[in-house]
Amino acid sequence: VYRNVASLILAVMLLQAASGILSVSTPLALNYMGASSLGVGMVAAVFSAGFMIGAWFAPDIVRQVGHIRAYSAAAAVYAVGILSMGLAFDPIAWGIFRLFQGAASAIMFTSAESWIADSTPRSKRGGVMGLYQLMLKIALSCGPLLIVEHAAQDIRPFIWAGLLMTLALVPLCATRRAQPVLPDREALTLTGIFKIPPAALVGSIVAGVCNTGVTTQLPLYAKDLQPGAAGASAATLYIAAMIGGTVTQWPAGLISDKVDRRFVVAALAAIALGACIALYMTAGKVSFSITVLLSALWGAGALSFYSVSASHATDRAEAGQITQVMSGMLFIWAGGSVLGPLITGVVADTQAGQPGVFAAVAIGYFALMAANLWRL
Repeated sequence: VYRNVASLILAVMLLQAASGILSVSTPLALNYMGASSLGVGMVAAVFSAGFMIGAWFAPDIVRQVGHIRAYSAAAAVYAVGILSMGLAFDPIAWGIFRLFQGAASAIMFTSAESWIADSTPRSKRGGVMGLYQLMLKIALSCGPLLIVEHAAQDIRPFIWAGLLMTLALVPLCATRRAQPVLPDREALTLTGIFKIPPAALVGSIVAGVCNTGVTTQLPLYAKDLQPGAAGASAATLYIAAMIGGTVTQWPAGLISDKVDRRFVVAALAAIALGACIALYMTAGKVSFSITVLLSALWGAGALSFYSVSASHATDRAEAGQITQVMSGMLFIWAGGSVLGPLITGVVADTQAGQPGVFAAVAIGYFALMAANLWRL
């Protein structure tokens, strides 16, 4: 079953490596241009708004042209948007570019993830989705390693990201695997979204609001701790979080195939909650190495539960509805991702500062834990 989805996973890994570069370089470059924490959050929110648009129309696009063509066209648009950022160092222009990148990203993820879910039997879905997310975390971790020595105003991070995004076309276009069942003619609707299991919906919302809110501000949190090495410290914390998610991702998926998936999500939310409290209380009071470990602990909990929630949602979907379900999950995630960076940006600009971001998102992880335990 893993061989059936290997080319899909490789394609999305290249996409995520490019995204990892942008996740570190974009906030630092915007800060170099004079943008505030809220301004950085607004650009991230624009990306998520584009993601919402893409997720809404993705099922219909996939139905009309097929999974491979939808993915390929979106990857080309994404690559153009990335390279354009290197040509125009302007926050407003970047907001426009990130809007189109977000829409393209949603179509790529919907195409790939619905294909993976359709190609996997329900009894193996948690493990396969866990491996898929694990490999994406590895790619996200490796991407920023290419730009550790680059300054905030350097255009090379965007060239690297553009190259990787272009390469993301190759594995999917070269696959000989048959495409899955095309989505039903029924488009994504609000009524259809609310048919997704409540525990899965909450997981998608919290992943959007809290996870995106933290990753948007994490480079600036690192910069405040080590102003003289902003790029290196930002990449270090980001990679640590990705490694934490990598360690728990596949085991969480395998365990969720044996026990109720909602229990696994609740346990991961509890880990994220504890890490957030620790990162808030120890900011600037402990060595940077301790902060790195806490960032990894946050990633272990926060960056692992979404795939389990998605597996819980697709368990209850028919073959022709899987694309709509995955698109609906991504749409809700994107909605949360619009709000998350704005909320954390506002918090970071208050007296609470960057540490206050972790106090704010801790509320969301507590809600996720409670919701999944309540639905058991």
